[in-house]
Amino acid sequence: MKYVDRCVFPIVTFADTPVIFVDLRSEEIGQGEPIAPNLRAMFELRVPIIKIVTNEGGSGKTLAIRCANKWLILENSAFYVASDEPCRH
Repeated sequence: MKYVDRCVFPIVTFADTPVIFVDLRSEEIGQGEPIAPNLRAMFELRVPIIKIVTNEGGSGKTLAIRCANKWLILENSAFYVASDEPCRH
């Protein structure tokens, strides 16, 4: 992303990621650790970022590429903050 930022090209990201399972074990193995540096790097970019949700955009994994100037969500695709299972508890 930093290279593309220097070349002044827009960044296009595609999301087709089902929701991750959120529990203590997932946090213990560090599922959230790679997300923060990626978000920080994307906030510092000067080029436009375009995000395309092609099927399913589940919260955690999609968050890693969530920073975008423009979102395109294809017909019959979905983006959600959390699946219905964690929300029930």
